[in-house]
Amino acid sequence: MTTITVYQFTKYDIANDENCHSCRWGTRKAIERIGGEVLENTATEVDPAVSGREIDGMTERNYSPHPRPQFQTQVRAYAFSQTGLRKSGPCGAV
Repeated sequence: MTTITVYQFTKYDIANDENCHSCRWGTRKAIERIGGEVLENTATEVDPAVSGREIDGMTERNYSPHPRPQFQTQVRAYAFSQTGLRKSGPCGAV
């Protein structure tokens, strides 16, 4: 599988007169093209399909190459009946 290296970066925000951390990840080439500063210690290999949807060489806003674990959102309960154990619907609905 082919991968690309993306980085987090900062860019000067003239409206707030400070360097701001971008909510996107980008390739070194894309970050340098917009005048951003690459944060070297954030280098991460990703599938090339995640970049370039909105801006060439950049991911979508709030992209995370490190997916968060999925937490359980439903509980499947089991009900006892005279005929034995049976599976009920989500959240205990029988």
